[in-house]
Amino acid sequence: MNKLTIGYLYKKHLNLYGDNGNIEVLVQRALRRGFEVEVLEIEQDTLVSSDLFKNVNLVFMGGGPDSGQRDVYEDLVKNKGDFLKEYIGNGGVGLYICGAYQLLGHFYEAADGSRLDGLGVFDLYTEHFGKKIPRCIGNTVAKFSRRILEDPVFKSINSLDDFIVGFENHGGRTFLKQKEESFASMVRGSGNNSKDKTEGCLFNNSIGTYFHGPILSKNPHLADYLIAKSLGIDSLQKLDDSLIIATHTASMKLKQ
Repeated sequence: MNKLTIGYLYKKHLNLYGDNGNIEVLVQRALRRGFEVEVLEIEQDTLVSSDLFKNVNLVFMGGGPDSGQRDVYEDLVKNKGDFLKEYIGNGGVGLYICGAYQLLGHFYEAADGSRLDGLGVFDLYTEHFGKKIPRCIGNTVAKFSRRILEDPVFKSINSLDDFIVGFENHGGRTFLKQKEESFASMVRGSGNNSKDKTEGCLFNNSIGTYFHGPILSKNPHLADYLIAKSLGIDSLQKLDDSLIIATHTASMKLKQ
């Protein structure tokens, strides 16, 4: 039997807007299909190694305020960063929300001019322009990138549509060096920077995004895509998703 092993980074510090709900969705959707599931909580005092990440087939790291990012920053960069970069570089499946997404870029520059150098695994950078520019906040809708839509695994598991819905609340503006590496294109909302319609980043099998919500609670096709990619399979048993599909459909119509 396939086993889904999830590495959950910094649950105590990066859990803004219910991001831990993404773990609950993944666990329940896998269990309902008969898969074995294990969640490894990786905190600042957790010793990690290449072997630990080799035993993980999905990594999750949530969002948090600037204070939460600073709390985990030193440990991420000094103790866990090299292993996480190796995991992502080798094609490991992952979902990284808001603050986590920012820390995987080259740097995050705060409104006060202070700067956190990121892991540089995503080819992007983030700047916060302070009160001069309004925050990116509200309900969101975006269309998956062509790369996801054309992925045979996504085509196999997707019984919904080509869109994701969610909620964003961030002050930082993120700029991709290569726009074609975005996770999605915005239909409603600000996305990465409220200028170029890009949302998030897709690198190898890892996704960075500004969508909270949590994102997987309203997007079962994305949750199943992550599960299938993690397990290395190209199809999944269908579930009764009538309620979650109704939520997704209703969210498509919400005003920003």
